Amino acid sequence: MKHLVGTGNLWKSCWCAAGFFLANTFATAAAPLNLIPLPASVSTLPGHFWLSQKTTVAADTLFTNEAALLTKALHLASSTNADGDGIRLTAEGAGKLGDEAYQLEVGTHGVIIRARTAAGVFYGSQTLEQLVTSNSLEIPCVQIEDAPRYAWRGFMLDVSRHFFDENTVRQVIDQMAAYKLNRLHLHLTDDEAWRLEIENYPELTRIGARGNATDSAAPAQFFTRGQMQSLIAYAAQRHIVIVPEIDMPGHASAATRSFPQLDGGAKTFNPARPETYDFLQNVLLATMKTFPSPWIHIGGDEVNRASWEKNPEVREKMRTTGLASTADLEKYFMNRMGKFVLDHGHTPIGWDEIVAGNPAPGTIIFWWRHNRPDSLAQALAGGYSVVLTPRTPCYFDYPQNKAYPNAAWKLINTPETVYAGPVIPETINAAQRRQILGVEGCLWTERVDTVPYLQFMMMPRLAALSEMAWTPDGRRNFAQFNARLKPFLARLQQQGVRYYDEQDPVGSFRSTGKYTGNLPFTATAASQARN
Repeated sequence: MKHLVGTGNLWKSCWCAAGFFLANTFATAAAPLNLIPLPASVSTLPGHFWLSQKTTVAADTLFTNEAALLTKALHLASSTNADGDGIRLTAEGAGKLGDEAYQLEVGTHGVIIRARTAAGVFYGSQTLEQLVTSNSLEIPCVQIEDAPRYAWRGFMLDVSRHFFDENTVRQVIDQMAAYKLNRLHLHLTDDEAWRLEIENYPELTRIGARGNATDSAAPAQFFTRGQMQSLIAYAAQRHIVIVPEIDMPGHASAATRSFPQLDGGAKTFNPARPETYDFLQNVLLATMKTFPSPWIHIGGDEVNRASWEKNPEVREKMRTTGLASTADLEKYFMNRMGKFVLDHGHTPIGWDEIVAGNPAPGTIIFWWRHNRPDSLAQALAGGYSVVLTPRTPCYFDYPQNKAYPNAAWKLINTPETVYAGPVIPETINAAQRRQILGVEGCLWTERVDTVPYLQFMMMPRLAALSEMAWTPDGRRNFAQFNARLKPFLARLQQQGVRYYDEQDPVGSFRSTGKYTGNLPFTATAASQARN
Protein backbone atom coordinates (compact mmCIF):
# COMPACT_ATOMS: atom_id res chain seq x y z
CA MET A 1 0.00 0.00 0.00
CA LYS A 2 2.92 2.39 -0.48
CA HIS A 3 0.93 4.26 -3.07
CA LEU A 4 -1.60 5.21 -0.39
CA VAL A 5 0.79 7.37 1.56
CA GLY A 6 1.97 10.74 0.41
CA THR A 7 1.36 10.31 -3.33
CA GLY A 8 -2.29 11.21 -3.62
CA ASN A 9 -2.83 8.22 -5.94
CA LEU A 10 -5.54 6.95 -3.63
CA TRP A 11 -7.75 9.65 -5.02
CA LYS A 12 -7.06 9.19 -8.76
CA SER A 13 -10.36 7.45 -9.28
CA CYS A 14 -12.33 9.88 -7.13
CA TRP A 15 -10.98 13.30 -7.84
CA CYS A 16 -8.18 15.43 -9.13
CA ALA A 17 -6.62 18.43 -7.42
CA ALA A 18 -9.20 20.82 -8.84
CA GLY A 19 -11.97 18.43 -7.85
CA PHE A 20 -11.06 18.84 -4.18
CA PHE A 21 -12.69 22.23 -4.19
CA LEU A 22 -15.93 20.70 -5.48
CA ALA A 23 -16.19 18.30 -2.54
CA ASN A 24 -19.05 20.11 -0.86
CA THR A 25 -20.97 20.08 -4.12
CA PHE A 26 -20.62 16.32 -4.30
CA ALA A 27 -21.56 16.07 -0.64
CA THR A 28 -24.90 17.76 -1.17
CA ALA A 29 -25.78 15.41 -4.01
CA ALA A 30 -24.72 12.20 -2.29
CA ALA A 31 -26.86 10.10 0.02
CA PRO A 32 -26.48 11.12 3.67
CA LEU A 33 -24.00 9.17 5.76
CA ASN A 34 -25.37 7.67 8.96
CA LEU A 35 -22.56 8.67 11.31
CA ILE A 36 -22.88 9.33 15.05
CA PRO A 37 -21.40 11.54 16.32
CA LEU A 38 -21.46 13.70 13.22
CA PRO A 39 -17.89 14.57 12.20
CA ALA A 40 -16.67 18.16 12.04
CA SER A 41 -16.23 18.05 8.27
CA VAL A 42 -17.50 15.51 5.74
CA SER A 43 -17.07 15.55 1.98
CA THR A 44 -18.48 12.69 -0.09
CA LEU A 45 -17.25 11.96 -3.62
CA PRO A 46 -18.15 9.66 -6.52
CA GLY A 47 -17.08 6.05 -6.30
CA HIS A 48 -16.72 3.33 -3.68
CA PHE A 49 -14.13 1.10 -2.09
CA TRP A 50 -15.11 -2.55 -1.72
CA LEU A 51 -14.02 -4.62 1.22
CA SER A 52 -13.13 -8.23 0.47
CA GLN A 53 -11.37 -11.19 2.04
CA LYS A 54 -8.18 -9.86 0.46
CA THR A 55 -8.44 -6.45 2.14
CA THR A 56 -5.65 -5.95 4.67
CA VAL A 57 -5.06 -3.53 7.51
CA ALA A 58 -1.53 -2.13 7.70
CA ALA A 59 -0.47 0.17 10.50
CA ASP A 60 2.42 2.11 11.94
CA THR A 61 3.90 0.39 14.98
CA LEU A 62 2.25 3.00 17.21
CA PHE A 63 -1.18 1.80 16.08
CA THR A 64 -0.86 -1.98 16.49
CA ASN A 65 -3.70 -2.14 19.04
CA GLU A 66 -6.03 -0.10 16.84
CA ALA A 67 -5.21 -2.24 13.80
CA ALA A 68 -6.04 -5.40 15.74
CA LEU A 69 -9.38 -4.01 16.89
CA LEU A 70 -10.33 -2.81 13.41
CA THR A 71 -9.26 -6.09 11.81
CA LYS A 72 -11.47 -8.03 14.22
CA ALA A 73 -14.44 -5.68 13.81
CA LEU A 74 -14.36 -5.85 10.01
CA HIS A 75 -13.33 -9.54 9.81
CA LEU A 76 -10.25 -8.69 7.77
CA ALA A 77 -6.69 -9.94 7.53
CA SER A 78 -4.05 -7.90 9.31
CA SER A 79 -0.82 -7.16 7.52
CA THR A 80 2.44 -5.32 7.95
CA ASN A 81 2.93 -5.37 4.20
CA ALA A 82 2.55 -1.88 2.79
CA ASP A 83 1.79 -3.11 -0.74
CA GLY A 84 -1.66 -3.65 -2.21
CA ASP A 85 -5.08 -2.10 -1.76
CA GLY A 86 -6.43 -1.95 1.76
CA ILE A 87 -6.64 0.11 4.92
CA ARG A 88 -3.69 2.10 6.24
CA LEU A 89 -3.35 3.57 9.74
CA THR A 90 -0.57 6.11 9.82
CA ALA A 91 0.83 9.17 11.54
CA GLU A 92 2.42 10.38 8.31
CA GLY A 93 1.11 13.84 7.44
CA ALA A 94 -0.73 14.18 10.76
CA GLY A 95 1.72 16.39 12.61
CA LYS A 96 -0.66 19.35 12.95
CA LEU A 97 -3.66 17.36 14.20
CA GLY A 98 -4.83 17.58 17.79
CA ASP A 99 -4.61 14.79 20.34
CA GLU A 100 -7.89 13.10 19.38
CA ALA A 101 -8.24 14.41 15.83
CA TYR A 102 -8.08 12.29 12.70
CA GLN A 103 -8.41 12.40 8.94
CA LEU A 104 -10.24 9.62 7.11
CA GLU A 105 -9.91 9.27 3.35
CA VAL A 106 -11.67 6.59 1.32
CA GLY A 107 -10.80 6.16 -2.34
CA THR A 108 -11.57 3.42 -4.80
CA HIS A 109 -8.20 1.76 -4.07
CA GLY A 110 -8.22 1.94 -0.29
CA VAL A 111 -8.56 3.78 2.96
CA ILE A 112 -6.19 5.99 4.96
CA ILE A 113 -6.73 7.01 8.56
CA ARG A 114 -4.23 9.64 9.64
CA ALA A 115 -3.75 10.75 13.23
CA ARG A 116 -0.97 11.90 15.47
CA THR A 117 -2.10 9.68 18.34
CA ALA A 118 -3.50 6.20 18.82
CA ALA A 119 -6.71 7.76 20.17
CA GLY A 120 -7.17 9.68 16.92
CA VAL A 121 -6.67 6.53 14.86
CA PHE A 122 -9.16 4.68 17.05
CA TYR A 123 -11.83 7.36 16.54
CA GLY A 124 -11.19 7.31 12.81
CA SER A 125 -11.62 3.53 12.91
CA GLN A 126 -14.98 3.89 14.67
CA THR A 127 -16.14 6.20 11.90
CA LEU A 128 -14.94 3.72 9.28
CA GLU A 129 -16.81 0.89 11.01
CA GLN A 130 -20.00 2.96 10.87
CA LEU A 131 -19.47 3.57 7.15
CA VAL A 132 -19.06 -0.15 6.59
CA THR A 133 -22.05 -1.05 8.71
CA SER A 134 -24.20 1.51 6.95
CA ASN A 135 -23.18 0.44 3.45
CA SER A 136 -22.51 -3.29 3.73
CA LEU A 137 -19.10 -3.99 2.16
CA GLU A 138 -19.34 -0.95 -0.09
CA ILE A 139 -17.72 2.13 1.42
CA PRO A 140 -18.40 5.47 -0.29
CA CYS A 141 -15.48 7.64 -1.29
CA VAL A 142 -15.27 10.26 1.41
CA GLN A 143 -12.96 12.70 3.09
CA ILE A 144 -13.50 13.40 6.77
CA GLU A 145 -11.58 15.77 9.01
CA ASP A 146 -12.65 15.46 12.58
CA ALA A 147 -11.87 16.47 16.16
CA PRO A 148 -13.97 16.54 19.33
CA ARG A 149 -15.76 19.54 20.76
CA TYR A 150 -14.89 18.53 24.34
CA ALA A 151 -11.93 16.63 25.80
CA TRP A 152 -14.07 15.03 28.54
CA ARG A 153 -16.90 12.96 27.08
CA GLY A 154 -18.09 10.89 29.98
CA PHE A 155 -20.67 8.47 31.25
CA MET A 156 -21.18 7.64 34.92
CA LEU A 157 -22.56 4.28 36.01
CA ASP A 158 -23.69 3.82 39.60
CA VAL A 159 -22.86 0.22 40.55
CA SER A 160 -23.51 0.75 44.25
CA ARG A 161 -27.30 1.05 44.38
CA HIS A 162 -27.60 -1.96 42.08
CA PHE A 163 -24.57 -3.93 41.02
CA PHE A 164 -23.75 -4.57 37.37
CA ASP A 165 -21.13 -7.18 36.72
CA GLU A 166 -17.95 -7.25 34.66
CA ASN A 167 -19.66 -8.50 31.51
CA THR A 168 -22.30 -5.75 31.66
CA VAL A 169 -19.70 -3.06 32.20
CA ARG A 170 -17.80 -4.36 29.16
CA GLN A 171 -20.98 -3.95 27.13
CA VAL A 172 -21.28 -0.38 28.39
CA ILE A 173 -17.66 0.23 27.39
CA ASP A 174 -18.38 -1.13 23.90
CA GLN A 175 -21.31 1.26 23.47
CA MET A 176 -19.24 4.18 24.73
CA ALA A 177 -16.37 3.36 22.39
CA ALA A 178 -18.66 3.14 19.37
CA TYR A 179 -19.79 6.72 20.03
CA LYS A 180 -16.32 8.09 20.89
CA LEU A 181 -16.95 8.64 24.61
CA ASN A 182 -13.75 8.48 26.62
CA ARG A 183 -14.42 8.56 30.39
CA LEU A 184 -16.28 5.88 32.34
CA HIS A 185 -16.92 7.17 35.83
CA LEU A 186 -17.81 4.33 38.22
CA HIS A 187 -19.71 5.28 41.37
CA LEU A 188 -18.35 2.46 43.50
CA THR A 189 -19.45 3.33 47.03
CA ASP A 190 -22.62 4.66 48.58
CA ASP A 191 -25.09 3.94 51.37
CA GLU A 192 -26.45 0.80 49.71
CA ALA A 193 -23.19 -1.06 49.12
CA TRP A 194 -19.42 -0.93 48.73
CA ARG A 195 -18.40 -2.48 45.40
CA LEU A 196 -14.59 -2.44 45.24
CA GLU A 197 -12.26 -4.91 46.88
CA ILE A 198 -9.74 -3.22 49.20
CA GLU A 199 -7.33 -5.92 50.24
CA ASN A 200 -6.44 -4.47 53.66
CA TYR A 201 -10.13 -4.06 54.57
CA PRO A 202 -11.96 -7.32 53.70
CA GLU A 203 -14.92 -6.23 55.84
CA LEU A 204 -15.79 -3.66 53.19
CA THR A 205 -16.82 -6.37 50.77
CA ARG A 206 -17.72 -9.12 53.25
CA ILE A 207 -20.20 -6.82 55.01
CA GLY A 208 -20.42 -3.60 53.02
CA ALA A 209 -21.06 -5.23 49.64
CA ARG A 210 -24.25 -6.90 50.84
CA GLY A 211 -27.58 -5.55 49.74
CA ASN A 212 -28.81 -3.09 47.15
CA ALA A 213 -31.41 -0.36 46.82
CA THR A 214 -34.33 -2.80 46.67
CA ASP A 215 -33.07 -5.68 48.82
CA SER A 216 -30.90 -4.98 51.83
CA ALA A 217 -30.33 -8.73 52.30
CA ALA A 218 -29.01 -9.41 48.79
CA PRO A 219 -25.74 -11.39 48.71
CA ALA A 220 -22.50 -9.44 48.54
CA GLN A 221 -21.51 -8.35 45.04
CA PHE A 222 -18.39 -6.41 44.15
CA PHE A 223 -15.44 -6.14 41.80
CA THR A 224 -12.28 -7.93 42.86
CA ARG A 225 -9.07 -6.08 42.16
CA GLY A 226 -8.31 -8.49 39.32
CA GLN A 227 -11.73 -8.01 37.74
CA MET A 228 -11.39 -4.25 37.89
CA GLN A 229 -7.92 -4.34 36.39
CA SER A 230 -9.29 -6.47 33.56
CA LEU A 231 -12.01 -3.88 32.93
CA ILE A 232 -9.46 -1.07 33.07
CA ALA A 233 -7.32 -2.79 30.44
CA TYR A 234 -10.33 -3.51 28.23
CA ALA A 235 -11.41 0.14 28.41
CA ALA A 236 -7.88 1.43 27.81
CA GLN A 237 -7.65 -0.54 24.56
CA ARG A 238 -10.68 1.49 23.48
CA HIS A 239 -9.23 4.78 24.77
CA ILE A 240 -11.60 5.01 27.70
CA VAL A 241 -10.26 5.88 31.15
CA ILE A 242 -12.17 4.38 34.07
CA VAL A 243 -12.44 7.01 36.79
CA PRO A 244 -13.23 5.64 40.28
CA GLU A 245 -15.37 7.44 42.84
CA ILE A 246 -15.05 6.85 46.58
CA ASP A 247 -17.81 9.00 48.06
CA MET A 248 -17.19 10.97 51.27
CA PRO A 249 -17.98 12.26 53.85
CA GLY A 250 -21.65 11.50 53.10
CA HIS A 251 -23.14 8.45 51.40
CA ALA A 252 -20.98 6.42 53.80
CA SER A 253 -23.37 3.84 55.22
CA ALA A 254 -21.86 0.80 53.51
CA ALA A 255 -18.44 1.65 54.92
CA THR A 256 -19.73 2.46 58.40
CA ARG A 257 -21.71 -0.80 58.51
CA SER A 258 -18.36 -2.49 58.00
CA PHE A 259 -16.56 -0.26 60.51
CA PRO A 260 -19.06 1.19 63.02
CA GLN A 261 -16.31 3.15 64.77
CA LEU A 262 -16.16 5.44 61.70
CA ASP A 263 -19.87 6.30 61.83
CA GLY A 264 -20.67 9.99 62.09
CA GLY A 265 -24.44 9.49 61.97
CA ALA A 266 -26.88 10.46 59.20
CA LYS A 267 -24.99 8.32 56.67
CA THR A 268 -21.68 10.14 57.16
CA PHE A 269 -18.15 9.39 58.22
CA ASN A 270 -17.14 10.75 61.60
CA PRO A 271 -15.00 13.82 60.83
CA ALA A 272 -13.65 14.04 64.38
CA ARG A 273 -11.81 10.73 64.57
CA PRO A 274 -8.25 10.34 63.30
CA GLU A 275 -9.00 6.75 62.29
CA THR A 276 -11.57 8.05 59.77
CA TYR A 277 -8.84 9.90 57.87
CA ASP A 278 -6.43 6.98 58.20
CA PHE A 279 -9.05 4.62 56.79
CA LEU A 280 -9.96 6.86 53.84
CA GLN A 281 -6.35 7.60 53.00
CA ASN A 282 -5.56 3.88 52.95
CA VAL A 283 -8.61 3.26 50.75
CA LEU A 284 -7.53 6.00 48.36
CA LEU A 285 -4.00 4.57 48.19
CA ALA A 286 -5.43 1.16 47.34
CA THR A 287 -7.70 2.75 44.74
CA MET A 288 -4.74 4.54 43.15
CA LYS A 289 -2.86 1.25 43.08
CA THR A 290 -5.72 -0.41 41.17
CA PHE A 291 -6.65 2.45 38.85
CA PRO A 292 -4.10 4.13 36.57
CA SER A 293 -6.59 6.98 36.11
CA PRO A 294 -4.98 10.37 36.75
CA TRP A 295 -8.30 11.40 38.33
CA ILE A 296 -9.84 10.22 41.61
CA HIS A 297 -13.40 11.31 42.42
CA ILE A 298 -13.95 11.87 46.13
CA GLY A 299 -17.64 12.80 46.12
CA GLY A 300 -18.52 15.58 48.54
CA ASP A 301 -22.24 15.79 47.79
CA GLU A 302 -25.39 15.83 49.92
CA VAL A 303 -23.71 15.74 53.33
CA ASN A 304 -26.20 15.66 56.21
CA ARG A 305 -24.42 17.35 59.11
CA ALA A 306 -27.35 17.17 61.54
CA SER A 307 -25.72 14.49 63.72
CA TRP A 308 -22.41 16.35 63.70
CA GLU A 309 -24.06 19.30 65.43
CA LYS A 310 -24.92 17.12 68.45
CA ASN A 311 -21.69 15.14 68.65
CA PRO A 312 -19.28 16.17 71.46
CA GLU A 313 -16.33 14.70 69.53
CA VAL A 314 -17.18 16.85 66.54
CA ARG A 315 -17.57 19.99 68.62
CA GLU A 316 -14.14 19.32 70.14
CA LYS A 317 -12.65 18.80 66.68
CA MET A 318 -14.09 22.14 65.60
CA ARG A 319 -12.66 23.85 68.68
CA THR A 320 -9.14 22.45 68.21
CA THR A 321 -9.07 23.26 64.50
CA GLY A 322 -10.58 26.73 64.90
CA LEU A 323 -13.69 25.99 62.84
CA ALA A 324 -16.85 27.99 63.47
CA SER A 325 -19.45 25.58 62.08
CA THR A 326 -20.03 22.06 60.86
CA ALA A 327 -20.18 23.53 57.34
CA ASP A 328 -16.59 24.67 57.86
CA LEU A 329 -15.72 21.20 59.16
CA GLU A 330 -17.12 19.65 55.97
CA LYS A 331 -14.93 22.01 53.93
CA TYR A 332 -11.93 21.08 56.07
CA PHE A 333 -12.66 17.37 55.54
CA MET A 334 -12.92 17.61 51.75
CA ASN A 335 -9.91 19.91 51.40
CA ARG A 336 -7.80 17.57 53.52
CA MET A 337 -8.76 14.56 51.40
CA GLY A 338 -8.36 16.50 48.17
CA LYS A 339 -4.86 17.57 49.21
CA PHE A 340 -4.03 13.93 49.98
CA VAL A 341 -5.01 12.96 46.43
CA LEU A 342 -2.94 15.82 44.98
CA ASP A 343 0.05 14.97 47.16
CA HIS A 344 0.00 11.45 45.67
CA GLY A 345 0.15 12.63 42.09
CA HIS A 346 -3.53 12.47 41.17
CA THR A 347 -6.16 15.08 40.37
CA PRO A 348 -9.10 15.18 42.78
CA ILE A 349 -12.65 15.53 41.48
CA GLY A 350 -15.66 16.53 43.56
CA TRP A 351 -19.32 17.35 43.12
CA ASP A 352 -20.04 21.06 42.98
CA GLU A 353 -20.77 21.43 46.71
CA ILE A 354 -17.03 21.34 47.37
CA VAL A 355 -16.40 24.62 45.57
CA ALA A 356 -17.77 26.43 48.63
CA GLY A 357 -14.65 25.32 50.49
CA ASN A 358 -12.19 26.76 47.93
CA PRO A 359 -10.47 23.44 47.20
CA ALA A 360 -6.85 23.30 46.11
CA PRO A 361 -5.98 24.58 42.63
CA GLY A 362 -6.14 21.76 40.09
CA THR A 363 -9.27 20.21 41.57
CA ILE A 364 -11.97 19.45 38.99
CA ILE A 365 -15.55 20.38 39.79
CA PHE A 366 -18.51 18.32 38.56
CA TRP A 367 -21.47 20.69 38.31
CA TRP A 368 -24.56 18.55 38.93
CA ARG A 369 -27.05 20.92 40.59
CA HIS A 370 -28.76 22.48 37.59
CA ASN A 371 -30.73 24.72 39.95
CA ARG A 372 -27.48 26.16 41.33
CA PRO A 373 -25.90 28.04 38.42
CA ASP A 374 -24.18 30.14 41.07
CA SER A 375 -22.11 27.09 41.98
CA LEU A 376 -20.98 26.73 38.37
CA ALA A 377 -20.19 30.44 38.20
CA GLN A 378 -18.23 30.24 41.46
CA ALA A 379 -16.19 27.29 40.22
CA LEU A 380 -15.30 29.01 36.95
CA ALA A 381 -14.58 32.33 38.63
CA GLY A 382 -12.23 30.47 40.98
CA GLY A 383 -10.25 29.17 38.03
CA TYR A 384 -11.33 25.53 38.37
CA SER A 385 -11.87 23.20 35.44
CA VAL A 386 -15.45 21.97 35.27
CA VAL A 387 -17.28 18.98 33.85
CA LEU A 388 -20.97 19.62 33.17
CA THR A 389 -23.22 16.93 34.70
CA PRO A 390 -26.41 18.87 35.57
CA ARG A 391 -29.48 16.81 36.42
CA THR A 392 -31.19 18.37 33.43
CA PRO A 393 -30.32 17.13 30.90
CA CYS A 394 -27.53 14.77 32.03
CA TYR A 395 -29.25 12.40 34.47
CA PHE A 396 -30.19 9.21 32.67
CA ASP A 397 -32.14 7.83 35.64
CA TYR A 398 -34.80 10.41 34.82
CA PRO A 399 -37.40 9.00 32.40
CA GLN A 400 -37.37 9.82 28.69
CA ASN A 401 -41.12 10.36 28.50
CA LYS A 402 -43.48 12.08 30.92
CA ALA A 403 -46.14 9.41 30.31
CA TYR A 404 -44.02 6.67 31.88
CA PRO A 405 -45.44 5.44 35.17
CA ASN A 406 -43.70 5.11 38.49
CA ALA A 407 -40.88 7.31 37.30
CA ALA A 408 -40.25 8.55 40.87
CA TRP A 409 -38.51 11.65 39.55
CA LYS A 410 -40.39 14.78 38.51
CA LEU A 411 -37.87 15.76 35.86
CA ILE A 412 -37.80 14.34 32.32
CA ASN A 413 -34.74 14.06 30.08
CA THR A 414 -35.72 13.20 26.53
CA PRO A 415 -33.14 12.34 23.88
CA GLU A 416 -33.78 15.79 22.44
CA THR A 417 -33.02 17.60 25.71
CA VAL A 418 -29.86 15.52 26.14
CA TYR A 419 -28.86 16.43 22.59
CA ALA A 420 -29.41 20.13 23.27
CA GLY A 421 -26.96 19.90 26.16
CA PRO A 422 -26.61 21.77 29.47
CA VAL A 423 -27.69 25.38 29.65
CA ILE A 424 -24.67 27.53 30.40
CA PRO A 425 -25.65 30.90 31.95
CA GLU A 426 -25.07 33.89 29.71
CA THR A 427 -23.01 35.47 32.48
CA ILE A 428 -20.26 32.90 31.87
CA ASN A 429 -17.72 34.65 29.66
CA ALA A 430 -15.69 33.20 26.80
CA ALA A 431 -12.53 32.72 28.89
CA GLN A 432 -14.46 30.85 31.57
CA ARG A 433 -16.16 28.65 28.97
CA ARG A 434 -12.71 27.43 27.99
CA GLN A 435 -12.40 26.01 31.53
CA ILE A 436 -15.24 23.59 30.77
CA LEU A 437 -13.57 20.26 30.08
CA GLY A 438 -16.69 18.58 28.82
CA VAL A 439 -19.90 16.79 29.77
CA GLU A 440 -20.97 13.57 31.43
CA GLY A 441 -24.21 11.62 31.47
CA CYS A 442 -25.03 10.05 34.84
CA LEU A 443 -27.06 6.88 35.39
CA TRP A 444 -27.91 6.49 39.06
CA THR A 445 -29.41 3.09 39.76
CA GLU A 446 -31.73 3.35 42.76
CA ARG A 447 -34.49 2.14 40.42
CA VAL A 448 -32.40 0.56 37.67
CA ASP A 449 -32.03 -3.05 38.72
CA THR A 450 -31.78 -5.16 35.54
CA VAL A 451 -29.61 -5.16 32.42
CA PRO A 452 -32.58 -4.64 30.03
CA TYR A 453 -33.70 -1.59 32.01
CA LEU A 454 -30.12 -0.29 32.16
CA GLN A 455 -29.91 -0.55 28.37
CA PHE A 456 -33.28 1.15 27.97
CA MET A 457 -32.25 4.09 30.15
CA MET A 458 -28.94 4.47 28.27
CA MET A 459 -30.11 4.26 24.68
CA PRO A 460 -30.48 6.33 22.59
CA ARG A 461 -29.56 9.05 25.08
CA LEU A 462 -25.95 7.85 25.09
CA ALA A 463 -25.80 8.49 21.34
CA ALA A 464 -27.37 11.93 21.80
CA LEU A 465 -24.83 12.71 24.52
CA SER A 466 -21.96 11.66 22.28
CA GLU A 467 -22.94 13.99 19.45
CA MET A 468 -23.52 16.86 21.87
CA ALA A 469 -20.04 16.25 23.33
CA TRP A 470 -18.20 15.66 20.04
CA THR A 471 -19.76 17.63 17.20
CA PRO A 472 -18.94 21.35 16.99
CA ASP A 473 -21.46 24.15 17.36
CA GLY A 474 -23.28 24.90 14.15
CA ARG A 475 -23.15 21.26 12.99
CA ARG A 476 -25.69 19.81 15.42
CA ASN A 477 -29.32 19.37 14.38
CA PHE A 478 -31.62 17.04 16.31
CA ALA A 479 -33.96 16.26 13.40
CA GLN A 480 -31.00 15.20 11.28
CA PHE A 481 -29.56 13.23 14.21
CA ASN A 482 -32.88 11.41 14.61
CA ALA A 483 -32.82 10.45 10.94
CA ARG A 484 -29.24 9.15 11.20
CA LEU A 485 -30.14 7.27 14.38
CA LYS A 486 -32.60 4.85 12.75
CA PRO A 487 -30.10 2.26 11.45
CA PHE A 488 -28.30 2.33 14.81
CA LEU A 489 -31.55 1.48 16.60
CA ALA A 490 -32.26 -1.26 14.08
CA ARG A 491 -28.89 -2.83 14.89
CA LEU A 492 -29.57 -2.59 18.62
CA GLN A 493 -32.83 -4.44 18.05
CA GLN A 494 -31.01 -7.15 16.09
CA GLN A 495 -28.53 -7.47 18.97
CA GLY A 496 -31.31 -7.77 21.56
CA VAL A 497 -30.38 -4.47 23.21
CA ARG A 498 -33.34 -2.60 24.70
CA TYR A 499 -33.79 1.08 23.94
CA TYR A 500 -36.36 3.83 24.23
CA ASP A 501 -38.32 4.27 21.01
CA GLU A 502 -40.25 7.54 20.84
CA GLN A 503 -42.35 6.03 18.04
CA ASP A 504 -43.33 3.09 20.26
CA PRO A 505 -42.97 4.22 23.87
CA VAL A 506 -45.33 1.53 25.22
CA GLY A 507 -43.73 -1.36 23.36
CA SER A 508 -40.17 -0.26 24.05
CA PHE A 509 -40.92 0.17 27.75
CA ARG A 510 -42.70 -3.18 27.89
CA SER A 511 -39.56 -4.86 26.51
CA THR A 512 -37.68 -3.98 29.68
CA GLY A 513 -39.96 -6.05 31.88
CA LYS A 514 -40.88 -2.96 33.90
CA TYR A 515 -44.31 -2.60 32.31
CA THR A 516 -46.82 -5.08 33.77
CA GLY A 517 -49.95 -3.98 31.97
CA ASN A 518 -51.49 -2.84 35.26
CA LEU A 519 -49.76 0.51 35.36
CA PRO A 520 -51.49 3.75 34.35
CA PHE A 521 -49.65 4.02 31.07
CA THR A 522 -51.37 4.03 27.70
CA ALA A 523 -50.43 4.59 24.12
CA THR A 524 -52.70 7.65 24.11
CA ALA A 525 -50.88 9.16 27.06
CA ALA A 526 -47.55 8.47 25.44
CA SER A 527 -48.69 10.05 22.19
CA GLN A 528 -49.83 13.13 24.07
CA ALA A 529 -46.50 13.26 25.86
CA ARG A 530 -44.62 13.28 22.54
CA ASN A 531 -46.79 16.16 21.38
